[in-house]
Amino acid sequence: MQVRFGYCLVLLGALLWGGVGVFSRTLGQMGLTAMEVAALRMFVASIFLVPILLAMGAIRDSERAGRRGFLRLFRISPQGLFWSALVGVFGLALSSATYYISIEHIGMSTSSVLMCTSPMFGIVLGRILYGEGITNQKIVSLVFNVAGCTLAVTGGALEIESISPIGVGMGVCSGLMGCLLTIFSKAATRYARPLTVVFYGFVAGGALLSAFANPFAKIAGGMPSGFYWVAAAFGLFPTVLAYFFYMTGLSKGLEASKVPVIATFETVTAVILGVAIFREPFGMGKLIGVCLVLASIGIMSTDVAAQRRKLLERVRSV
Repeated sequence: MQVRFGYCLVLLGALLWGGVGVFSRTLGQMGLTAMEVAALRMFVASIFLVPILLAMGAIRDSERAGRRGFLRLFRISPQGLFWSALVGVFGLALSSATYYISIEHIGMSTSSVLMCTSPMFGIVLGRILYGEGITNQKIVSLVFNVAGCTLAVTGGALEIESISPIGVGMGVCSGLMGCLLTIFSKAATRYARPLTVVFYGFVAGGALLSAFANPFAKIAGGMPSGFYWVAAAFGLFPTVLAYFFYMTGLSKGLEASKVPVIATFETVTAVILGVAIFREPFGMGKLIGVCLVLASIGIMSTDVAAQRRKLLERVRSV
């Protein structure tokens, strides 16, 4: 039951991640570059988490010991800080940076497809680092997932703007970095609470992204009306809440090799929002892609062993 609840939390986090494109496109229309948007997202999320962690620390301490300790949830062991920093540097900052660099060289659709290699890395690294088995179930789910994500993103028409080794390499790296988010997050939540991991991950990721882009210089020069509301919503919903659900789900003992597949529900949400809000075309290719992604998630999240036991029990009872 706990594992199933964990998968539901990861799915909920992926649902919120699907809104990243809506906010990114809106902020881009307000004058920010893609890298500036990524850096702004980390910093706004960090600011949101400060009062949340202070309040939660005070409440928990007053309930348990009759005293208030506002900084309680900011405390983290050296091991937890190490893994949280890796989450921020690789899973957040470098994942965004490599993806945007790839877009500059080979276009968005091809970069998005290459980023969908994350589940492949997940299965391999899950085997190497955690000894998780590579089963037929995972292979079938992976095939469905990669095919589904490709169709959902491209609609079956992959437009390669140019063949660039740098672009392809950065696209594959973005998939690897996305996988490392799962690997490092699973390790980090062993030493710290999910929200604490999220906070230090955002701080580390924002610090690194600021080396590539500084959004505050442009913001100081003046932004359109409504900018601060959009930035706040961007930092809260598809960032703070999404990563909180995701990290909490990982802390429930999920297999690292399965989580990247479940998280591709983000692609489904992004496609639906693109159609609903920006009137993007939705043809048969995208429909098939969405169905394949949903099928892959269903296959991966099914407990085959438990289903086999139930079937045997029914046969014996007959």
